[in-house]
Amino acid sequence: MNVVIIFNPNSTGGSEENARQLAQQLRKEKIDVTVRKTTHAGHGEEIAAKYAHENKDIVLISSSGDGGYHEVVNGVLSVKKSKLVVGVLASGNANDHSSALGSDSLSKAIKKRAFEHIDTIKVTAKVGGEDWVRYAHSYVGIGVTANAAKRLTEDRPNVFTEKWIVLKSLLSFKYIKIKEDGNIHRYSSILFGNIDRMSKVMKLSENNSVKDGKFEISSIRFHSKLRLILYLFTAATKGLKHSQSISHYDFRTIKALPIQLDGEVHVIDAGSDVQIDSVKKNLYCVL
Repeated sequence: MNVVIIFNPNSTGGSEENARQLAQQLRKEKIDVTVRKTTHAGHGEEIAAKYAHENKDIVLISSSGDGGYHEVVNGVLSVKKSKLVVGVLASGNANDHSSALGSDSLSKAIKKRAFEHIDTIKVTAKVGGEDWVRYAHSYVGIGVTANAAKRLTEDRPNVFTEKWIVLKSLLSFKYIKIKEDGNIHRYSSILFGNIDRMSKVMKLSENNSVKDGKFEISSIRFHSKLRLILYLFTAATKGLKHSQSISHYDFRTIKALPIQLDGEVHVIDAGSDVQIDSVKKNLYCVL
């Protein structure tokens, strides 16, 4: 077994330091380790796809947050029937996947080959006029959470302005409109989750499983700004206990629609048919 650890040298979350510490721990266990740095956006996805094509006994660890790991997951899933094992070493602002599923000791988990197949959430739509498919390892969101995440991506705030931007996005957000079964509906938020939490504080459900071929859907129809605030407060405190477990959801966009996958934001075309599917146990990872 060979382990490859990739890190982003421009990360502010200790990506390189954490990667080299893990490498040192694994080498003490007589495990062959290679540490690589990414050089550009999307490089983690390219590296994962390359190793997946080689079909060797390799464990690829992303020293990153959810966004960097999202790249790795999509790289490996672009290759059918790959044997590549992936994992995340929490080194970012958002570490939801690691918090929900990660091992207390990644080095011990790798040594023991604590590898399992888990579900992902597949999103199929049109982006820029082209067919578009992406996989989420943790959650997918449209509505207020995606809108706030898009603003954070565009403004690139520091730790002092981040909360203000989120609050401003919440107060200015109205609703999204999508078409379902031929009818137009207004929503404040729709969340599809494999894990039980989002962005450290939002508790999506107590029933989430990453191995049942289903995701939990939590939605709130638009009625008023006060109801939206109460909804988010409940999610942050008690959790969203009335979610539904399903394996497929589809709708059609009215306008261009931001969609958040594991913290990464994309914009789906207006007039696009969108399919969201649970893909059962298609990701082989360290847990």
